[in-house]
This record gives sequence, C-alpha cells and structure tokens, in this order.
Amino acid sequence: PPPMAGIQGMVPRKMLHWKKVATSRISADSVWAGKTVGASDISAHSSDLVDLFFEDTTKKVKPAAKAAAAKKKNGAVSLLDMQRSTNIAIALSRFKVSNDAIRDAIIRLDASVLSLEQLQMLLSLLPTSDELKMIRAFKGDEEKLGVPERFITAMSKIPKVEARVQGFIFKQEFNSRKEELKNQVTKVAGVTKKVIDNTKFKGVLEITLALGNFMNSGHHLGNAGGFSIESVLMLSNIRAGNKKISLMHYLAALVATKEPHLLDFAQDLRGCQEAQTISEAVLKQEIKALYACCDELQQTLSDLSMPKKDKDGLLKAHDESTSTFLKIMTEFHDTAKVELDEVAAKIALMDDRFKALAKYFGEDEASFQPRDFFGHVTAFVQQFEKALDEIRQLKSENKSSGGAAGSAEDKEDYMKLFQQLKDSK
Repeated sequence: PPPMAGIQGMVPRKMLHWKKVATSRISADSVWAGKTVGASDISAHSSDLVDLFFEDTTKKVKPAAKAAAAKKKNGAVSLLDMQRSTNIAIALSRFKVSNDAIRDAIIRLDASVLSLEQLQMLLSLLPTSDELKMIRAFKGDEEKLGVPERFITAMSKIPKVEARVQGFIFKQEFNSRKEELKNQVTKVAGVTKKVIDNTKFKGVLEITLALGNFMNSGHHLGNAGGFSIESVLMLSNIRAGNKKISLMHYLAALVATKEPHLLDFAQDLRGCQEAQTISEAVLKQEIKALYACCDELQQTLSDLSMPKKDKDGLLKAHDESTSTFLKIMTEFHDTAKVELDEVAAKIALMDDRFKALAKYFGEDEASFQPRDFFGHVTAFVQQFEKALDEIRQLKSENKSSGGAAGSAEDKEDYMKLFQQLKDSK
C-alpha cells in the first residue's frame, strides 16, 4: 500500500481486507449512515495508531527483511475479501487453463475447453454486481491484481456473462437430459401398451376372477365382474389347512395344468419392474424445466440482439463475441425447441395410454396411479412364478417319496398333487 497522506514514509503493517458495503445499499436509516458518537472521531489517536500499526519504510533494514519488504511492496493487489478470494483461487486451480482461455471458451462456446462440470463450478465464481463495480472502479495496473481479481476482471469483459454460461450449460446437458426423458417416456408408454395387448395376462386374470368368485360365493363380495389389480396379491395370504399351500399356488397349478400356453404371460410384463420406478410427475417436471431453460435462453438471445448505440446515438454492430453467441445459440435454441415438442408429444401419448390402461382395468382415471399399478403387476408376476416353482418342487418331492408317478399325459397335471396333499393332511 502507498504511504499515508501526511505521514511521510509510513505504511500499515497489514491491510484490513474487509468487504465493503456498496454505497447504494446505505440508506438514511442504515447503521452506517451519519455519526452518532464522538469516539468515531479518532484523529486524537492517530499518533498511537501510527506507532502501533504502521512501519517506517525509510529506515534501513537487513537484506532478508528488505527482500521481504520489497516482496510485500510489489505483491499482488487484493480487492476481494479473503474467503471469496480463497474460494476462487482453489476452484481455478482445477481448471488447468488461463483466465483468457476460460474467457475465450465462454465466448466461442468451446466444450473441448470447458466441460459441463467445470461450467457448473464456474457459475459460482462469476462476479457479483458489487464485484463488477469494484473491478471497474479500480484504476491501477491490472497486472498487479491477485489471481482471483484478474479472473473477475476477465469475466467482467464478457457481456451478460452469467446468462451466457447458463446457456452454455443448457446446451451441453440438453441432449443427455432430453434423451433420458424421451427413453423413459417411451419405455413407460411401451410397457403400458404391452399390458393392454397381453391376452395371456387377460387369461390368467380371468382364472383368478373365477377362483375369487368361488371363494366368495354366497357373500356380497362374490359374483364380481372384476377386481382391482392389487387385490391379486392377496392370493398368497389365503392358505390351506396344512399351511403349505396358498391360493396363489393353486392358481399357478391350475394355469399350468389347464392352460399351459398362458404360463409365459409374464414375458411381455417384464418392463413393469422398471416402469414402476419411473414417476409420471417427475417426467412432466423435467419437460417443464427444459422448456423453462429454452425460454430463458430465448430471453438472453433477445437481450443480446437488441441494437446498441454509440456515444453519438448511432447504431453499432455487435462485437464478435456477441455475434458468435447469437449465431450458435439461436440455431441450438430452435433445434432444441423442435426436439422438446417431439418429446412433449410422446408424453401426451403416454398420458393417453395411461387413461386407456385405467379404463381397460376398470380403474378411476382421476385417481389411477400408473407406478402403483406397475408395482402390483410386478409383485404378482414374482409371486406367481415363485408359487409355480414351489408347486413343481412339491410334485417332484411327492414322486420321490413314493407318490404316483403318473403317465406322460399327467406330467404337467398338478391338480392331482392337491388331492394327495389333502389325503396326507
């Protein structure tokens, strides 16, 4: 720091690196407005302060101390508060490129220099409005600024730098986000159609309905025309007297014996397991967020394309960096909008299929929850296949213990097993 005015050759031993409050934020009733106590006038204590906290640069010092003093005198100028300065310095060390390279990459939208992760980090490093004012007010030698201050200076020379970086981030992440969204929507819509088109599943449910109506005959729950899909999971809880066999076992045996061609009904239902993890609400939130990013980019393009005037009031051409951004990002925006509209159309198709699925299963469209439905179907498939495996194992064990081997025609006749189990109860 330069010597204090009126104190020849004296400099503070250490500067106080505080963060100044912007003048624009100091109102008439601010804590910083006016002087209310006499002690705020410290002129009477200047001598003591100088003696304690200043040093005389005119005194001869030892070589080592002289070198240190020279280093301090010629050291970098810090304008930012210590914490902010440290955070920027640490973050910049991960970029491995110069401030100019970062600035040029932002201007050229060069993804080979700035990765998506680096851009997201960069957002937190960009200068605030107060920092911009501070840098622009600095009239000294920029080369003497500290590393963080030189970075802030470089960023300050890019018009609407924050909006540009946000647009750059959107451009880099758009394809992956769009493709992920499209794939999930396509999967769910496809699974929904397969459930509706699965005639073998329909056959298994018809058998299940008949079993349930038989179990409920003579009761108000009997004579049902259909059932909510989660109800099918109750079959595993209805057990025979020996506790070994459930109604799910019986259903599996009945299908295997009487309608074996239905046993692979689950083949086209495998996608339900993944579909149950995909939230319809999240998909719609994501398409909404992507459209919002498109709108923000459109606003940035609109702002940057506004004609500027020189000091004589004449329209002037855009600078090269703005022209480059407008050219690249306008093309990207138009393409992204078209592609988002295509995904939105797929979401509309998915909605139509959900309505068709609800209607198909006699569910209330307003309260129908596709994820719950797919979860119930997945659980039913798992329980059915587990029951079938256990029935086959029981039959095998029964044969090994001296049960009737049965003819070749009886190979898949599991119903006799229940008679044997009943007789052995």
